[in-house]
Amino acid sequence: MTRIALVLGGGASLGSYIGGAVSEIVRAVEGNRRRGKVVIDVITGASAGALNAALAARCLSVNRNLLPWIEKAWVEAADASVLLDPARPQREGWLDVSALDELTRALVDAAPASDDAPSKAAAGTIRVGFTLANLYGVPYDRQYRFLNEPDRTFGTRVYTDDIRFSLTKKSAAGTPVWAEVADAAVASASFPFAFPPRPIGRSPADYPGARLSVGPDGKVDMWYLDGGLFDNAPLGLAKDLVELDAGHRGEDRRYLFVEPALETAGPGHHGFEGPPHTLGGMASALARAVLGQGAARDWQTANRINTRLEILRALVERLPDLAPDLADPGDFALGRYIGELAEHVAEMRIAEGGVPASGSDDPAGEYLDTEIDRIDADPAYATALAHTDSRPARARLAKLVFVLEAAAGLQDKDVLPLYLVAPEGGQALAGDFLGHFGGFFHREWRANDFRAGRRDTRRVIEETLSDVISYDPGDKSDYRVEKIDPSFDSIPGAGKARLRELVEGEADRVLSELRPGPLAAAFGWAWKPVVRRWASDRAMAALRGAR
Repeated sequence: MTRIALVLGGGASLGSYIGGAVSEIVRAVEGNRRRGKVVIDVITGASAGALNAALAARCLSVNRNLLPWIEKAWVEAADASVLLDPARPQREGWLDVSALDELTRALVDAAPASDDAPSKAAAGTIRVGFTLANLYGVPYDRQYRFLNEPDRTFGTRVYTDDIRFSLTKKSAAGTPVWAEVADAAVASASFPFAFPPRPIGRSPADYPGARLSVGPDGKVDMWYLDGGLFDNAPLGLAKDLVELDAGHRGEDRRYLFVEPALETAGPGHHGFEGPPHTLGGMASALARAVLGQGAARDWQTANRINTRLEILRALVERLPDLAPDLADPGDFALGRYIGELAEHVAEMRIAEGGVPASGSDDPAGEYLDTEIDRIDADPAYATALAHTDSRPARARLAKLVFVLEAAAGLQDKDVLPLYLVAPEGGQALAGDFLGHFGGFFHREWRANDFRAGRRDTRRVIEETLSDVISYDPGDKSDYRVEKIDPSFDSIPGAGKARLRELVEGEADRVLSELRPGPLAAAFGWAWKPVVRRWASDRAMAALRGAR
């Protein structure tokens, strides 16, 4: 059986591209003609990717007839006419979060329906995870082992967070988990200044060792913002969820990463544009820096782990040549030394809490035996182990590999079999306009990006996943992508009017909160309209010049 983990990055209105990619992979797996079963069992998302992950999870687990609604949600519903509401009740963000609440309630947390039936593409258990930015951070007391004060702790806060769900056959429509999934997806998509922070009550068990104030309901109130701020490529979260399956090492595992705005640079491009000269430019540069670091974090971790694994495996393969005595069963002193070293490493792992408690009288010995069996069966070490001609020599070499893995911090690590779905050649999508928010202003831009997501996913399946998936793609019009050069002038008149209405509404609100002196207040009828019009014109001009 082949298992697929979907990793969905963020991108505001580029969620339409991600939705197209998700729709195509679900259709492909459902219509697979290859022998051998393929299922989707892990989905992680950040920001707009979290909304798509929630929609995909509902489609797979509860009602596969929801699949066409992923396109309707992004192309029809995610429009500026809905999101830009000057009369919205909450004022912490420019966009109306109630639109997201209504959408997720209608699709993710819907009541049971007569046509509810899980998708053939769904695994028996689907693990879902969303990244989150914890607004106030989770406080911990860390013990660093300072050389001069080894018992002294220091306080720190962790702002990167996530939330995880395990969906099974019991997760039918109407069960409480779907309201939690919907709420968490909206929290992950709450881009700062666009949407307000989102409160979620979390269990203290989710934060072992943290200093938390628990409420009377046994929950800890957390406030969240966009998950893409610190982790816009949730590869590590996906790997964590995969490794919850005890048999994950024996699986044919594929990670499919959807990233609509993968940054590429041409020859000689260094990316430095000089210092910002305005407050708005500084805010824009800072936002790019935060989001860029969030996108880079898991890439750096994955690449670092993959490189270290390749070096370790190359070293292990040469060990029989570098140290021939390892294969000598008569070298008892060497065998005893390696055995004692492996036992010490296992005891340290147990003491550090890096291994779940088993209740055994000898947890370190049990853990070491399990690891030796795992290394003995790992194809990556088969060549080196084949040089041994006795069971003791094979066990000795496996113990040495265990020690080397621990020294490199690579216990339970595997090279990530990762496949990328992204616009070919770094092509820009229509929704890239206005910092990834431009797609909300034009239905055709979102529809075009949705088709682009389907097209690029189809290409990846046909070129790199054809060994496990073969399907009928269907109508060619579903993959027709036009070349669009979006600009402010090409935004439909209704969208511009809605935007101006919002800007003027915000200007009115600010002016109404001013407390001028008696003379200025008396002539407010004269100067307030002028200021309102000036602020509105300046804002619209800034948008007109944006990219």
